[in-house]
Amino acid sequence: MSKPTERYISLIERRIKTIRKDLPSLIELGERMAENLIAGGNIFAPPVIEYWSDEYDLRAGNFMGLESRNYVSNSEKDVAFFPVLGYRERNVSENKTLNTLIKSKANLFVLGRKEDTQSLNSSGRFAGFTGGCDPNEGLYETETLCPFAPTLQFEQIVRGWVTTGEMICACIRQGKMPTIWLSVWLEGGWVRNNHFIKQDNLHGPWLPPMFHDNWYTPPLPAGYAGGEFLDAIEKSIKTIKNQADIFGRIGQWLAEAKNKGHRAGAAICGHCYPRILELSEEFNYPLEIWPPFNADLNRAAPVEELGKGDVAIYMGYGRVDTDAVWKILDRGVRLIHTSPYGRLTNLQNHENMLWFDLPWRPGDAIVDIPGYSARILPMSSSVQTAAYFAILSEMAECLGVRQRNSA
Repeated sequence: MSKPTERYISLIERRIKTIRKDLPSLIELGERMAENLIAGGNIFAPPVIEYWSDEYDLRAGNFMGLESRNYVSNSEKDVAFFPVLGYRERNVSENKTLNTLIKSKANLFVLGRKEDTQSLNSSGRFAGFTGGCDPNEGLYETETLCPFAPTLQFEQIVRGWVTTGEMICACIRQGKMPTIWLSVWLEGGWVRNNHFIKQDNLHGPWLPPMFHDNWYTPPLPAGYAGGEFLDAIEKSIKTIKNQADIFGRIGQWLAEAKNKGHRAGAAICGHCYPRILELSEEFNYPLEIWPPFNADLNRAAPVEELGKGDVAIYMGYGRVDTDAVWKILDRGVRLIHTSPYGRLTNLQNHENMLWFDLPWRPGDAIVDIPGYSARILPMSSSVQTAAYFAILSEMAECLGVRQRNSA
């Protein structure tokens, strides 16, 4: 019998194959969005579903000229890009942010299916749809989490970045190079990004431009960005699948802690975490979710409150400090951690520590643009989401959570 991680990742692999088949329509969508930007429109990521604004804003490999989440559009050239369905938020017709957008002048491009907005009776109001999976697809189920381990968020993130990549390349083919964020976790990132902000003493705030004034970038063919990004995602997903045994042990540790009344929690660093989980006090989430601090394990986990038998997961952005790891282990806490900088070479094996490779690397953005100083399209959230719900699948199996056939 296949392992929960393998079953969940098989669903993810199926979603990647479907996105590849849909690449021609995502190329067309990106080209239509690019036309609006080249004509002078702005692009923004409104918080119809809260996590998406965090995922898309100030992001390595994305537009520097992106408007804020609270941007009010007064132009028919503007592009609003967002999902309409969340993990638990499915009532589209009552979404206040979406209803406000519908009354605006912006072109509404949806990360999802056309049928997801049928309840709004707004035929023709939306400019385009990326398509997507059934929101009920996933593994396991409880009364409050159905599915327990969904594929929806992964689908939205990947389709969002594929479409964005094709939009960027469409702009390049029209002779306009967008200004792209370089990760501030790379040396010189802050200096390089700030260099493009034109400052004067006549007005403020000073915002980065959507496009470079005068920078030639060789045209890139349609499908280049989307194909490169999907290749990288597919390779990373295989790396996760190959660690199914480790993920199985993680699930056992978490289930043991829950069954024995110990604490089990996670700090997941990333632009869209923890909002992507849509946590609330009205239901009993299976893990404690702690505030994510990018590179400070001492602040991410409530170290002084944890003790023998508790379990802590840390998915960080920065290098993990050895002293911080031992501080947790010395308290008898079981620690599961990962970092894009790899496992520390001076950190010895320990019976209460598990390391797994979350296969994205410093800089995050993965697709090269020849002749340009920054890559496009970040992949951390995609692989984080796949790994996190693979872990939840293993935990659910060990806890005896009700099985569920994917939609």
